[in-house]
Amino acid sequence: MKELPPRDLRVSTQAERRDGRLLKLPPRFHARLVELERSLGQARDGARDDAQRFERANSDISKLSDLKLELHKHRERKLTTLAREKVNGQQPSLEAVTEQELEFLDNVASVIGQHRQRLLVRAAAPELESDIVKSAPKTKKAKTAPVPEPNIPTSEAADALDSAVTGDDGSDALLVRVLEDLPTFTGLDARNYSLKKSDVAHIPLYNARMLLEAGKVERLEDEA
Repeated sequence: MKELPPRDLRVSTQAERRDGRLLKLPPRFHARLVELERSLGQARDGARDDAQRFERANSDISKLSDLKLELHKHRERKLTTLAREKVNGQQPSLEAVTEQELEFLDNVASVIGQHRQRLLVRAAAPELESDIVKSAPKTKKAKTAPVPEPNIPTSEAADALDSAVTGDDGSDALLVRVLEDLPTFTGLDARNYSLKKSDVAHIPLYNARMLLEAGKVERLEDEA
């Protein structure tokens, strides 16, 4: 396999630095980069008896390492942005993502989802529970009882609370009806959701709130 010209690495790194989007790399970029590194290593090994050539070869390898690291830093930052868009239910363009980078993107998306599940959804669930309990009808006081009965949620409100807080897998979820076809998205429970108009489903609370605010779904309560 033909090695990657050093100029191509330099051009790709500079372009990645300037552009806010993830750019498509030349064909077989990573494999050809490995060949370039191997070639420079062989050149250095063959120049051990010539101090000047050996120093120049070491300098070339050092420059290559710096460029490669800079390129990966820029791409990792952009891949993290794509992973965040994926968790948010958007459809990020993966055209420029290499096969090696796709696994990194999926892992980052999973970490972001788990992080939000722990810190955002868990914290939001008590607020939702409080809202539902407050909206539940109050029971009437017993006429013969000297002490008024406490306000408690009806069974219907309790069912709504269950549907709003607990999903099929035990995570915080909300029962909704889909108002229009939605693009496939990854929920905070790390599941992929492909929902069509009129579908009824439990989806993670964080994702449900975003879709509710966007008018894409309506909230339902479980039937008694």
